[in-house]
Amino acid sequence: MKIRVVRTKLYKWTGPVTTGDTVFATPVSLLPFQRDSQAAYRFFSWLVVEVETDEGHIGIGNAGLCPDVTKAIVDSKLAPLLIGENPLNTEYLYEKMYRSSVAFGRKGAVLAAISALDIALWDIKGIALGQPVFMLLGGRTKEQIETYYSRLYTRQLDRLQEEAAHYKSEGFTGMKLRCGYPLTEGRQA
Repeated sequence: MKIRVVRTKLYKWTGPVTTGDTVFATPVSLLPFQRDSQAAYRFFSWLVVEVETDEGHIGIGNAGLCPDVTKAIVDSKLAPLLIGENPLNTEYLYEKMYRSSVAFGRKGAVLAAISALDIALWDIKGIALGQPVFMLLGGRTKEQIETYYSRLYTRQLDRLQEEAAHYKSEGFTGMKLRCGYPLTEGRQA
């Protein structure tokens, strides 16, 4: 089995956008040009990657970080490395992509691009072998996996309490709360 083609599709949100009281603080949040500290975390587009084999298997991966830049990296730098390769060689292909991008990668959009393709390769592996990916990664080790809710960004305490109560009623026994947002008070040297 060989990889025949890699396709990328960028999906963009064009509808209305409203902002609430949720605030994400970044290192640039305090700088004068950064009026909207949420901007870096709004996902108005999403990248979907399809890897297709000569046997007709199609694996799907995705990336939300800088999708337009990530798409360009997949299309121009990483996809050519995969064409003609055996998609079942997931470890080798990951290393091939990673090592080929060391001069311009190792973080950010490059790793998002590699991850999107890696997800698609594992999807193909699961399809080709007729197994769910978790079985290919070692199988079930626990009857249940504990999860926690990770959001709780609001600054309004009454809304924060309502949100936490709602997710507690949904069955979550743990939650991650962001404290100290926004970084607009205190020492700003």
